[in-house]
Amino acid sequence: MAKIKVLYVIDTLEGYGAEKSLVEIASNFKDTQPVFVHIYQGDMLKSTLEERGVKVYSLDLVEKYAFSKAVDKLRVILNQERPDIMHATLFRSEIIARKLKIQFPEICLVGSFVSNAYSSERYKEKNLIDRLKLNYFFNLDKKWAPHVDYFISNSHHIKKVTGNALGIRDEKIKVIHRGRASKDFLPEKECHKGVNYKDSNKINLLNVSRLIPLKGQMDLIRGLSKVRNEVPNVKLLFAGSGPYRNSLERETKKLNLQNNITFLGRIENINKLLQQADFFVYPSYSEGLPGALIEAMMAEKIIFASDIPENLECVNEETAIIFKKGDVDDLSEKLIMVLKNPQKFTHLGIKARKRAIEQFEIENISQEYEKSYVDFIAKKSKSKLRVLHLIQKPQNRGAETFAAQLANKQTKIGQKVLLVSVFSGNADLSWEDEILTLNGNLNKRVFDYKAWKKLSRIINQFKPDIIQANAGDTLKYAVFSKLMFRWNVPIVFRNASEVGQYLNSTFQKGFNTFLYKSIDQVISVSQASQLDLLNHFPFLKGKIRVIPIGLEQIDSISPICLKPQGVKHIIHVGGFSFEKNHKGLIRIFENFLKIDEQAHLHLIGDGPLRKEVENLVRINNLSKKVSFYGFVNNPLSYIKAGDVLVLPSIIEGLPGVLLEAMYCRTPVIAYNVGGVSEIVNKETGELIPKNDVEKFVNAISRTFLNKDGLKVDRAKNMVDNNYMNSTLVKEFNAVYEEVRSR
Repeated sequence: MAKIKVLYVIDTLEGYGAEKSLVEIASNFKDTQPVFVHIYQGDMLKSTLEERGVKVYSLDLVEKYAFSKAVDKLRVILNQERPDIMHATLFRSEIIARKLKIQFPEICLVGSFVSNAYSSERYKEKNLIDRLKLNYFFNLDKKWAPHVDYFISNSHHIKKVTGNALGIRDEKIKVIHRGRASKDFLPEKECHKGVNYKDSNKINLLNVSRLIPLKGQMDLIRGLSKVRNEVPNVKLLFAGSGPYRNSLERETKKLNLQNNITFLGRIENINKLLQQADFFVYPSYSEGLPGALIEAMMAEKIIFASDIPENLECVNEETAIIFKKGDVDDLSEKLIMVLKNPQKFTHLGIKARKRAIEQFEIENISQEYEKSYVDFIAKKSKSKLRVLHLIQKPQNRGAETFAAQLANKQTKIGQKVLLVSVFSGNADLSWEDEILTLNGNLNKRVFDYKAWKKLSRIINQFKPDIIQANAGDTLKYAVFSKLMFRWNVPIVFRNASEVGQYLNSTFQKGFNTFLYKSIDQVISVSQASQLDLLNHFPFLKGKIRVIPIGLEQIDSISPICLKPQGVKHIIHVGGFSFEKNHKGLIRIFENFLKIDEQAHLHLIGDGPLRKEVENLVRINNLSKKVSFYGFVNNPLSYIKAGDVLVLPSIIEGLPGVLLEAMYCRTPVIAYNVGGVSEIVNKETGELIPKNDVEKFVNAISRTFLNKDGLKVDRAKNMVDNNYMNSTLVKEFNAVYEEVRSR
């Protein structure tokens, strides 16, 4: 069986806790091939890895972030190494790896929880500017976290706190503690010649940690001032570096402790330092899972540890002296108690070593990592579908709006979804991620080789199980890309209209025949759309399924204040295209004004025919009776405020605007075209024969005279029960699974 290859992406290899732990774990693998990449400068541990036969790539970026540059450089390495797993550790590397995951979705991405990054303690120590920065990084972390397949957390506490903060499901987070090799910390092992940190005339306390406020070293210095009064021959050694060193040294001088405290800086041979220390003190306020504490346990030291949850996953009252975090008096009292009678507490060190071997032995931890990697890959191979939605362009049209909403729903149930547009557009769809574009050429729709090639490249990178072409030119681009570049992914075409209405020649019929014979499934928006397709393309029989358009659940809709007040408000929502029949609507409205002058028409939407309709309104002296709003972000607030919604279209699939009006409990009147009759009938609204202006006018008048609350309630219940996206997403998935299994 071939070894699993894991590419570790980490900020630096400078030898801090996270880096040191990962190097130790990877160095003890038996069935896994590790490869390391460190993004930024700092390679203290590189030689250690290379001596153990591990390949290391050094990007050595000098900028603090340089995410784009790092992504470009790592892309080359990923293409060369082709790992099974990419495991990222530390914030900057995590973000970089998540960005790459979009381009390499087949690689299982594992993230790391190595510190209590968003604890209240982190915010306490920072000023306003730093808090804003931390909040920005938190939002960035949360935004990109869904791209990670699984996380490994150092501790149960971090899993709970960070997992909840980022909205990560428990089943995606595996807790594996840090490990150390107990043989390296044998308490009886002799010190190497020439390595001597111990002051033989003193009682030696040791703290190993970065010198930062969160590590609590200031408490330790202040506590030592009290301890010295009772135990004059005490000596405190700080092993570590960091930005807080100057502050700690000033406090040491201020309390006249220069003879009792030594700052050693960074020490590589911590095991030898531990052998010479008499006690280990760890007053930290926040941790990941403290490797230094585990090392002190392995070295059989009597330990003093603050009572934070991260420390208490390592030690307890049977293996260490526990004091209250931040309580200098409690710390100093317990130090004095033990230093005056150390023999009484030697059993704590013995038990600490035994506990450390049981829970943190490096070989066992490494095996647990390897087993988890195998499990992650196995789970990923059985994971949810990968769906690529192809849309015409980002535009405020029903087909694109629904595709974006459906994609969001599919993502939330665990599927991997990519949204790609054929042409560029400026509309802000509800899709919660990036929309890729083929940058199709509107003048080369029949032969757009560059766009076909780009689609092929995206497909090869994303590796979807299904491609759903959502109306417009999407089917044409999908079919020709597949034909030219020989990718083999099933195509599902979502038919959102009546295609027969657009077939004006034998050539068009033949061209569409070619396209439909190249696909695997059609999902029609209505029974009428399905029947229309089968009438013109009978060979599709057995390949068409009807799944209607749906709506998103909205808890409350606030109506806008429509003007002028005191009149009857007639609402129309739709793009200014010939299908929506705005000219016919103006004629209907003119006739209604002959019955009731106290009415106002509100036209919401935009499009190529808007100027023409505006001129028609002006010519007919209706400017004071008709309002044009253009595109609005929330048409539901207008629909909710209206007295009636009208839809005199000449072509429709299944108009979502009618469902939206029913959802808002606004009465609806519509021509009987396309799939309109499947939702509008005498029980739910007014269904009018196509182009019958008189009956349409009478229906408006009747609706104003006799407001039927029961009818709008029935319409609302119909939408709630049959046309919500949360239900429809399951129907789409059933079709996808059926297509994939053919």
